[in-house]
Amino acid sequence: MDEDARVELPAEAGSAGRARRHLRRTLTGPSTVGVPEAVAADAEVCLSELVTNALLHAGTGVSVRVRLTPSVLRLEVGDGSPVVPQWVPRSLTASTGRGLPLITALSTARGGEVHPDGRGKTVWCELLLTGADHGEVGLEVDLALQDEIDALLAADWESLPDPDPVLSAPGGLRLLRYPLRRGVRLREHREAVLRELRLLSLTHAITDPGTAARADAVGDQLAEQYAGHLRPAQARVLQALAAGEDSADLDYPRLPDHPGILERWRRNEQELDRLIAATGVAVLAAPAELRELADWMLVEFERQVTGGEPRPWPGPLD
Repeated sequence: MDEDARVELPAEAGSAGRARRHLRRTLTGPSTVGVPEAVAADAEVCLSELVTNALLHAGTGVSVRVRLTPSVLRLEVGDGSPVVPQWVPRSLTASTGRGLPLITALSTARGGEVHPDGRGKTVWCELLLTGADHGEVGLEVDLALQDEIDALLAADWESLPDPDPVLSAPGGLRLLRYPLRRGVRLREHREAVLRELRLLSLTHAITDPGTAARADAVGDQLAEQYAGHLRPAQARVLQALAAGEDSADLDYPRLPDHPGILERWRRNEQELDRLIAATGVAVLAAPAELRELADWMLVEFERQVTGGEPRPWPGPLD
């Protein structure tokens, strides 16, 4: 019952549906008799999440591979971005970012690898064809969604790297008394904005070419900022959350082009405001408490780059 089927799909909103249909066609072939319906249904959910994540965050076409052996169904989705998905803490009210825990609940193994040429990646998951109890799937998914933060905080954070001492040396940048829970919500909002911008692009909802180009540029900037490998400051946030802290002092390297980076950051914020006015998409607008934190971070970095001393976050630790 070995089967190996691959299909290439464009960066379009309908590609997730095409991927599911490709999966069904593969699983109903003459050599795949005996695949349990429960496994096929779970595989559709997992594949849909993998493809959607690739379309939203990589912004490229995807390759979908369905590999079937006598014991395992393996789903692989390749895209043109070398950034492998990372686990990050989320509040229980988050509206995005639930795909990875959903896949975890339904599959028996999962992972991701950067392509040898460094120009893309493949994210995969595996489902057992036999021996799995699918009677409690609904409960497992609910627990995965509701207890994600608990699972993160129970993980072995000792394996995370300590912030590099060189980042704390004179000349580095610091965010003192950084509010951890508000920071989690700020990241969630930025990822929701990124998702919305990618959807607007994939569905061609923005008809004005100039506005569409600006939306793509803002999305690319957000993807660079909120995706990728775990950075020392992000590791510090996770360690502080695991220790039950409300705030943390975060260290960042001073980069040669820091003034230019901060200027692009400020322009990106202004461009996002213009996109909100042009598209009328309310989710793009940050709540006042999150805008306050983002503005404070930018002001702090700008002041320290010009020689000022770091000042702690003056607001509540909510």
